[in-house]
Amino acid sequence: MTTEQYDVAVLGLGGMGSAALYHLTKQGVSVCGIERFGMAHDLGSSHGTTRIIRKAYFEHPDYLPLLNRAYTLWRDLEDASGQTLFEQSGLILSGLPDSPVIQGLERCYSEHDLPHEQVSATDAQQRYPDFQFPIDHTVYIDPEAGYLHVERSIEQHITLAQNAGARVLIHEDALSWGADGDGVIVKTAHREIRANTLVICAGPWAHEILDEINIPLTIRRKVQTWFRPNANADRAESLPAFFFDMGWGTFHGVPALNDLGIKLAEHGGGEEVDDPDEVRRKVYKDDTASVERMAAEVLPGFDLEESHVSVCMYAMTPDENFIVDRHPNHENVYVAAGFSGHGYKFAPVIGETLAQLALNGATDHPIEFLRLDRPALQPNAIS
Repeated sequence: MTTEQYDVAVLGLGGMGSAALYHLTKQGVSVCGIERFGMAHDLGSSHGTTRIIRKAYFEHPDYLPLLNRAYTLWRDLEDASGQTLFEQSGLILSGLPDSPVIQGLERCYSEHDLPHEQVSATDAQQRYPDFQFPIDHTVYIDPEAGYLHVERSIEQHITLAQNAGARVLIHEDALSWGADGDGVIVKTAHREIRANTLVICAGPWAHEILDEINIPLTIRRKVQTWFRPNANADRAESLPAFFFDMGWGTFHGVPALNDLGIKLAEHGGGEEVDDPDEVRRKVYKDDTASVERMAAEVLPGFDLEESHVSVCMYAMTPDENFIVDRHPNHENVYVAAGFSGHGYKFAPVIGETLAQLALNGATDHPIEFLRLDRPALQPNAIS
């Protein structure tokens, strides 16, 4: 078995790990990225062609400084790669006035000066006739929102990092990792990797690491569904991205980009998974019943027909906020996990943050509310 030495090793090259790899190489350090599956694979959380990016942040207003930096870094990545990665289509969000989505948006807009527009369901219906808005809904419009090309972005982060000298190991499983007085050691079936610092971006598989330090992480099986329009297909391509809180479910969607059609997924719910390696990949009729109902109620004019399904996983923290912090038992190990179904849009700023932490032990980004020692993650926290 060979031994290789680097300044930093990155474990997991999905959305966050690939970005961390790229930002580390921009700092001129030697770095090795390790990925047990393929590049931009479809077995974890960062896949499905597209993900929505938005500043209409109903989850928590503290994300806005990170979002602003993420927007800049997405455009920088487009410039560096020569690829279109961010489509600014705009976003409509619709829900009852007292729904968590609308209440969260109003909190966000009260704390941050963001471009947005509030309209009634009647006005929204006139402006967006392809949607059917429940008459009692409040509707917000985020003009700066859109969607990201997921797999393409991961590929560009990794390719640019490789071009800058990063060592990338694909289809190589990390059998173990640990720390000693000289740094960290990662062992695979083929080599021993030594580094000064380790960054762990293991997605749903981070639950094993967090279980050791008594931090709960719940894995949910989620189904993404595509619907081909049998009517008005030309208009399906020019829709904005959208998010509807229907009361009986919350749903997000992206316009038709290819022959698969419009992408729809339910944001909440999901079957709990004990082992990410054993997640049920086969999809049954019950898995898509709610999105089919949503499609029929909200987009009736397209006469949508299911064309494709894909399973992904959400790694959920108790408060549904991310974890980005130093491992409490190892001063040279950093963990990014628990992105709770809304993390991908932050990938470049999380990558930049992890690079700063790995090299300097600190970051200038405001991530205090994402620390491991926050009250919501403690064993006696009341949910």
